[in-house]
Amino acid sequence: MSLQGSLQEVDLPHIVDLARSMGDAVAVMLDTPRGQWTLYVERGRVVHAEGPQGERGEEAVATALVARDGSFHLEPGRLPPTRTIQRPWNAVLLDALRRLDETGAPSQPEPREEEPMAKPKKTRERIAEALQDLLAESSDIIGAAVVGIDGLIYSANFPRRDTDDNLVAAVAAAVYGLSQRSMKQTQQGTFVQTLIQGTDGYMLVRSVTPQVIFVGLLPAEVNLGMAFAEARTITARLEEILKGLR
Repeated sequence: MSLQGSLQEVDLPHIVDLARSMGDAVAVMLDTPRGQWTLYVERGRVVHAEGPQGERGEEAVATALVARDGSFHLEPGRLPPTRTIQRPWNAVLLDALRRLDETGAPSQPEPREEEPMAKPKKTRERIAEALQDLLAESSDIIGAAVVGIDGLIYSANFPRRDTDDNLVAAVAAAVYGLSQRSMKQTQQGTFVQTLIQGTDGYMLVRSVTPQVIFVGLLPAEVNLGMAFAEARTITARLEEILKGLR
């Protein structure tokens, strides 16, 4: 059974996430005034993409991200004609979003009242409320998001309106992937959290469940001990929400 919808309602990362949950082989087709893009998902991985101007592979993914008008539909059971994408989806998405960010092209649609996603609306609202409560009570965490390890955004609340939620989610997913591999290679167990320091503040990435991570933005003059404690508290609350315990 095929699934279809409007590109004004669902962006590409969410569409791909839907396709990855539909079966072993799914084709994602974007029909727009600029032409048609087709992405092929096989066993949960995006393995090939084609664009209307002859783009292939990761280049086609990058151009597909700016598609805003038109429709999409998913066709289960359609096998890829070839395989031009070898890297994980979150790495491909991260590079594509970075490229768009450098060129100034928009990488996400205008805000809308409701954003379709894999989790039920009730759960999504609870996650948003948990983040709102955290930011209202904390002076050590000034921005927060909950994202999947594949870059899917569950909820985001950042102080700056020009923050690209999709880009932050992709970066966090890439950080998680690298950190998880580092822990395994050094035999230090499973990933718990990582802290990245910049000149103007920090980004904290902490595991919520094996498939979901919490992202916190911290100011430069932060009490890291308090921030870590608050991160432990919020991730415990988020885990209960995701498991349907509250």
